[in-house]
Amino acid sequence: MKRFFFALLAFCLCLQPPLGAKSVPLSDEQLLELIQKQSYGFFARETSRRTGLVADRASNLSQGMISAPASIAATGFGLSALGVAEKNGWVEPAYARGLARRTLLFFLENAPEEHGFFYHFLNKETGERVKNSELSPIDTALFLAGALFIADYFDDPDLRNLAVKIYERIDFPWMLNGGEHLALAWSPEQGFSKYRWDHFDESLLLYILALGSPTHPIDPQSWKTLRRPAGSYGEMHIIQMPPLFTHQYPHLWIDFRDKNDGFADYFQNSVNASKIQRIFAIDQAKNFPAYGPDAWGITASDGPYGYKAYGAPPGWAQHDGTLAPTGCGSSMMFTPEASMACLRHYYEKYHERLWGRYGFSDAFNLDQDWFSDQVIGIDQGALILAIENYRSGLLWKTLAQNPFLVDGMMHAGFKPGTLALPWPAPPEYKAPHIPGGITVDGYLRDWPGTVPVIKIKDGLFESGEEAEPADLDGEIRIAWDENALYFAVRVTDQDIISRRVGKHIWMDDVVELYADPAGDGLRWKDAADFQIGFSPDAASAGSVRVWSWFQQGLDPVETGDVAARSSIYKGGYLIEAAVRWSYLGMRPAAGAALDLSFSLHDVDRDRTESKWQWFMRSEKENLRFELGHFKLSG
Repeated sequence: MKRFFFALLAFCLCLQPPLGAKSVPLSDEQLLELIQKQSYGFFARETSRRTGLVADRASNLSQGMISAPASIAATGFGLSALGVAEKNGWVEPAYARGLARRTLLFFLENAPEEHGFFYHFLNKETGERVKNSELSPIDTALFLAGALFIADYFDDPDLRNLAVKIYERIDFPWMLNGGEHLALAWSPEQGFSKYRWDHFDESLLLYILALGSPTHPIDPQSWKTLRRPAGSYGEMHIIQMPPLFTHQYPHLWIDFRDKNDGFADYFQNSVNASKIQRIFAIDQAKNFPAYGPDAWGITASDGPYGYKAYGAPPGWAQHDGTLAPTGCGSSMMFTPEASMACLRHYYEKYHERLWGRYGFSDAFNLDQDWFSDQVIGIDQGALILAIENYRSGLLWKTLAQNPFLVDGMMHAGFKPGTLALPWPAPPEYKAPHIPGGITVDGYLRDWPGTVPVIKIKDGLFESGEEAEPADLDGEIRIAWDENALYFAVRVTDQDIISRRVGKHIWMDDVVELYADPAGDGLRWKDAADFQIGFSPDAASAGSVRVWSWFQQGLDPVETGDVAARSSIYKGGYLIEAAVRWSYLGMRPAAGAALDLSFSLHDVDRDRTESKWQWFMRSEKENLRFELGHFKLSG
């Protein structure tokens, strides 16, 4: 025990800030190893020797301690980082094996679980569930990835036996809760979350593990039906998911290079996502002083006002000038030159305020003159693993022949070769001519049955979380006469919220019409294009709140340019509207074309929200949008 104590003390002393001080020039290789080794100090000091559990976060710039629970995800990263540390000679093999064994044995025999899934946060020393922490499928997957890696890394039958037993116990079908996709979480108090892991994100790792389960696999259909909406920024197309970590985590353990599942090459997708982030930071540098060609990586991290899922377009992205070193650094596998320049920039320019005993602090924001004084385990772990895959491919090589991951990839349909992301032409519909027009009364009385019905869910899920299939759905009808464009949108909505007026109606339940009369791509806030919102007024029968964001100043209803009525019924509402051609700046005629899109925004009383759009995507420039295509028929 004394021998271990002195070894740990020596390791920790070598991690103090003077090591590799910025006055000493470092080669790229030296800087990468320094970042890895310093970051590993977090796991060296913040792991319980009894349970193997790793703290969720820790103080980095001060000598004070913070009271943080253990995170099972951070523990999975810690097991993986343990292999990296042993491989690079930072820890003794016997110590690494012993700690790995204690960790896996604790999870098998002592950590609280339900159907094999573990709780997100545990007491680091006892393993008890912390408060009302949820049972987390994704965090269980991150832990399991670490367990499988460390067992394969040491090629140790005892470790492998423990890891497999933990894996075999996980009842993935139970977490489906009767649906097609895995539930977001479960707790004894709340049961299954109404949300699901049903779209592209870090859950690709979770689904590969669920498909490859030796005892409780799920149907491959779950993988095939994950939502993967394509978007673009500049000339690059990617699957929309703004936080950069979602494009990184699965690749820390699984080598997706030169493979595709019939839908996408996920490695190239992550390359493009990383490149887009850098371009976006350059484009936004005039608005945020920290952003630039060597300062990017907008991802989930601490910020001036708490932890947020920061990200960049395409998709509904939240950013406020906050940057995280783990953002660009964990893309070393995808964009090594740009990531290296970014890490060096952070290390050299912000060394005094950003670098501490565990390497980079989590994030900083120059606009707010804010620098985090903490590190987060999963962020330090991702840095270590991504850099190691770039330097040696250690995790990829180690897990390349893991039978469970091989099976999972096979069931997901992966085969050799790259594949371009699908980018279909905009859909085209015919809008019928109705002589005499439609009486706008909110009841669909004048709409003939021959008018095509467009299902909104044939489009894209833009943002938020969809609670249940019946919570937000809709169908659209379009028609015209010589005076106006008519539309009706029937919306399924179990919880109708209408409180705001004016430009703030987008925060309530609202139908939005987007129109590009010139057909040259909708440009944001261009007075020649239109974004008009229609929100049912629950307090006044039949009335509709209307707002046109690009033409602020004149109410289009008061000027007679827009007419709208609604009907609210149990389980939803209907909005019927007419928009004058003169308002749109068009002269209608049979054969003319009009580019349109619709979106449905849903907000519930528990403050959750979600948004569907029929067809609207960015094209060529961030602020130019392509819409669906309508032909005015005779």
